[in-house]
Amino acid sequence: MGIFGSDKNIFTNSRGGNLRTRKSVDVRVDKFDGGVNVLFSETRLRSNEAKEATNLILDEDGIWKKRWGTAEYGTSGLFTNILDGFSEYRKSDGTRELIVVADGKVWRVDPSAGTKTEITGATFTQGYACDFVQIESNLYIVNGQDDMALYGGSTLSTYGSISTPTWDGTPLTRGAGLSAGSYTMYYRVSAVNEVGETLAAAEESISVDQIRDDWGDADEYVDVGWADVAGAKKYIIYMSDVTGYEVKLDETTASTYRDTGSAAPNPYLEPPDASTAAGPKFKSIGIIGNRIWGTNDVDNPQRVYWTGTGANLSNFAPAFDGGWIDLETGSRNQTVKVMDFNKEAHVICKTDDGRGSIWEIDFVTVDIAGSTITVPQATKLIAQMGSNAPRSVVHVENDIYFLNIFGVFTLGYEPNVFNVLRTSEKSAQIRPYIRSLYEASLSKTCSYYYDSKVFFSVPTTSGEPNRTFLYDREKSAWIKDWTIGVSQFGEFTDSSGNTHFLGICGKSLIEFSENFESDSGTAFTWRYISPRIPVSKDWTQFAFISLAYVKTRAARGTPQFIFTGTTASGASPALATGSIEQGSSDTGIGWDQLGVVQVGSTLGAPTLFAQESLIKYLVIDEVLRDIQWEISGDAVSDKATITGLMAEGRIMETDSPESWQL
Repeated sequence: MGIFGSDKNIFTNSRGGNLRTRKSVDVRVDKFDGGVNVLFSETRLRSNEAKEATNLILDEDGIWKKRWGTAEYGTSGLFTNILDGFSEYRKSDGTRELIVVADGKVWRVDPSAGTKTEITGATFTQGYACDFVQIESNLYIVNGQDDMALYGGSTLSTYGSISTPTWDGTPLTRGAGLSAGSYTMYYRVSAVNEVGETLAAAEESISVDQIRDDWGDADEYVDVGWADVAGAKKYIIYMSDVTGYEVKLDETTASTYRDTGSAAPNPYLEPPDASTAAGPKFKSIGIIGNRIWGTNDVDNPQRVYWTGTGANLSNFAPAFDGGWIDLETGSRNQTVKVMDFNKEAHVICKTDDGRGSIWEIDFVTVDIAGSTITVPQATKLIAQMGSNAPRSVVHVENDIYFLNIFGVFTLGYEPNVFNVLRTSEKSAQIRPYIRSLYEASLSKTCSYYYDSKVFFSVPTTSGEPNRTFLYDREKSAWIKDWTIGVSQFGEFTDSSGNTHFLGICGKSLIEFSENFESDSGTAFTWRYISPRIPVSKDWTQFAFISLAYVKTRAARGTPQFIFTGTTASGASPALATGSIEQGSSDTGIGWDQLGVVQVGSTLGAPTLFAQESLIKYLVIDEVLRDIQWEISGDAVSDKATITGLMAEGRIMETDSPESWQL
């Protein structure tokens, strides 16, 4: 080949160019904290960015190492179908239980024993993702398909429905002081249980000879009566003097009510147009302001629900300080997730074009005739950005992160501006990757904040998530991607006090940990590819590259080192390859006999040792315009932390290649 490589003669031209060496080349990369950047081509990347970092993670001040592996956690072979959700339940004595919804039932799993115990009292339709929230000693479980259930440590209970009241044989009667006349009074009545309110009974009417405001004598009244409703805690009476315009008049625990004209009707509370007595069937649940909030109701896509507080914590009925509100009824926006942000309810919505919106719900008080009434007030904050993936919405310290087809966005306060919220895209460096995801399954994306990193598990094809990428907040860097996906992230603290970072992967829970070298025993390929770095700031210059180095730490197995570059004739395939093999020491004293005396009969074994700084190099001997490193491993034992890259050589005094001339 010769000292100047195979491209020596390419540099001669009509001006008699030659190949004289000039200053030395010393290209170094010691920091990798720029993460992965696929927005720019490999020739436009900064040296601290990566063209590819598959199955890697950033460590310390920004060096690449093999990502955490996974292993099944306590559920191997326990379930026959994909898990629909899991949660930690904290008991009143401080101990914890791992709760799993799978195979249509709810289970208590003992991960140390690998056993399960069914929690009876409710079942769930398979294939519907569950959401969980615990407040006080109750764990609430919803999936948008079945009645909401709660677990208090022994069995499940559900929000069973109660019947709409029906009138008894003589629903309305006048007192002796009233007679039939030209004024008509209209009444309806609903029943209330621990969770909500039924529809109101059909309207009944009675005529009287005086307007209601003039009633005053003891015998001037209207009696209203209805049949008892099993499971009802109380009843609400609605009244009007115009048909179809009834409003709340009063409430009672009996199945009769006497309207004496003294109770003041509330013009803001009308009979419900849907029963909440079985509990709303929403998909997403949360705790905000000591209330339970729910949204993502298939039958009411713009609706947000909330419970009362204190003794009414489990009740969504307005009669118990609960309620609901529709955001732009019939609009393109559909509620997805309600989140606590600065002690206010913020609702993440979706639209068909993938954009969505964000709303804030406040409670304001209104004084009417001496009575203070709490009224919900919804305000659209962000008109063009939301999410269709409820499990992708996650609290990250002072912000909320969420994903849609356009990227990863954050909701937070505008810097240096008091009380002004804004959304900002965080994912510009990997935007092309996000926009290439499988949009039809994007709603299954899930995310989680753990170890100062925001994990996103996403689908690249139809079905459940099959890839994971993450944002390292300490280094402000994106890492993509890991060749494993989960449909839900979460944590569980075992009886020993050890916290496990878990995810649902098909029919099992898996644990992510740097102590695992594979995915449940299966090896995965990891790979780092550097930018294509020019040998000089003058991008027309070439250099004779003699050696290319890689510095690693804790290397094991046989990771591969590949070096490439651009010659005068164009981009080249691998110019040199090699294995990064660590050294070994021979231990034992029984390798050979000493003369006729055998010192030991057992064979010694080579012991691999991981060096803090292991340097390897490849001989290149090529004239190049830019250079690129690739480090990879594909066996369970292959592991290395990449701490530095370097190439050395000398700049060549050459004329431009003839092929450049137009």
